[in-house]
Amino acid sequence: MPMLPWLTRPVATNERDWVEEYARLPLVEWQGPDHVLLRNIRNFRYRTRDDYLPAWYDASYDLKQAQTVDVVASYWSGKAIAHLFLSFGFRDGRHLAISIETRRSQGQRYSTWRGFFKNYMLTYVLADERDLIGVRTDIRNEQVYLYPIQITSETVQALLLDYLRRIEKLRYQPEFYHTLMNNCTSNILQHAMAVAPQIKYNWKVLISGYADRYLYELGLLGEGPTFEQLKQRNRIVRPARTVIDDDFSRQIRRR
Repeated sequence: MPMLPWLTRPVATNERDWVEEYARLPLVEWQGPDHVLLRNIRNFRYRTRDDYLPAWYDASYDLKQAQTVDVVASYWSGKAIAHLFLSFGFRDGRHLAISIETRRSQGQRYSTWRGFFKNYMLTYVLADERDLIGVRTDIRNEQVYLYPIQITSETVQALLLDYLRRIEKLRYQPEFYHTLMNNCTSNILQHAMAVAPQIKYNWKVLISGYADRYLYELGLLGEGPTFEQLKQRNRIVRPARTVIDDDFSRQIRRR
């Protein structure tokens, strides 16, 4: 006797009719202990929020060349909720942004409440900064902050490696997104704890809009100004009618 539809348990899967921005799963191909080919790095060019030119590319990286990592915090609705993601900087000037998001299928829209009930898959988006940051600063007009994290290059490389291992795992063992337990900030925290044991769970991570303050309190944003001064200094301010071009990564780091 077949099970009734409302009694069936949802099964995590990578096989659905995904919305275009999540259509391609990021792939990690190792070319040596420190060299990796990353496939399906997203680089959409947005004309409006819903009008864009889809594009992806592949790129090779030497993990030993990873030197810096920035935390990006983007606010779109008040001070309490933000989307956080990381961007890794390499010695050759390239940046690789990695955002942990809900992988939604066609017809789905994001809902905080639906995120409690196995409606979305969890995905790691590998992307160009012109895509992940540019759509937020120039298209959606969100309040976006870019915080350079004060850690050694060795810790940066360990953090990136931990991210890549998680991306590999999700390729073969997909997981459901959960609004509290398996979201962007909870996973960032897990990665951070893997390479920096002094970092612990904190309510400011659960209330994602305050996660940057927690980083400040840990001393990861450097010393000197007050948190309010530092936050204002690190806000990305884009002049009107600025074009997202090949110089975007350098432009957003001007202080």
